[in-house]
Amino acid sequence: MLRIITDSSSEISQEEAQKLGVEVVPLTVVFGGTAYLDGVDLTKKEFYEKLLAGEFPHTSQPSEAQFSEAFARTEGEETLVLLISSGLSGTENAARLAKEEGGFTRVHIYNTLCTTAMLRILVETAVKYHDRSVEEVIAILDELRPRIRLYACLNTLEYLKKGGRLKKSAAFVGGLLGVKPIVTIGGTGTVELSGMAHGQKKALFAVAQKFLREETDPDYPVYFLQTDNSAPPQEIMKAVGREGNVFPICCAVGAHIGPSAAGIVYVSKK
Repeated sequence: MLRIITDSSSEISQEEAQKLGVEVVPLTVVFGGTAYLDGVDLTKKEFYEKLLAGEFPHTSQPSEAQFSEAFARTEGEETLVLLISSGLSGTENAARLAKEEGGFTRVHIYNTLCTTAMLRILVETAVKYHDRSVEEVIAILDELRPRIRLYACLNTLEYLKKGGRLKKSAAFVGGLLGVKPIVTIGGTGTVELSGMAHGQKKALFAVAQKFLREETDPDYPVYFLQTDNSAPPQEIMKAVGREGNVFPICCAVGAHIGPSAAGIVYVSKK
């Protein structure tokens, strides 16, 4: 049986992880001089309360020691590691170093090129096929990953710019008066500016239109994302004519998104 390890950016809580038989390694969020393990020491609600109060957070990847401990707990079984995109974080690199230094030959690290509910879909798929070989599961993920889409309306690109997750030129465009940026995760696993709209309502509608232009794969869920309640994903649901699970974006990703954001994640049809 294949073991699965992911990180807290997957929107899988520690409680859910136990039910799924998955291990979630938490990323770290820092407010001031205090570090919190994402989803362990700091809840999403607490995180967004701090963010809305004006505190600017920083994030850090899990340590090699955290991954070494997680890999040791697999007891030598075939293990597939699905982490936040290497284009967004050094998390995957820390995992690779832990694998090499610890000689964990049965640990396989997959470059997901995604994060948040996109990563959740990959993890759920790997769990579904956990009775297959690691090679078979990787082949399934290779086919699936290019079809996973994420579009989100942000209030500002300032947090992405400060965190170094977006080019300054794109951040400047997104900072124009009254313009709300629409972002996506591109094929290289980095944040890309996908469009702009004047005002939040138009931006949320524009996100919905991106979904409506594609035929979705009914074998996979449609997930809706939000940071705090000031950008309701229900506006997107209404525009696309369907409902789905809503996930408050995890602390570690929310630190680079900022408040008043909402989006959609889905899988396009083959």
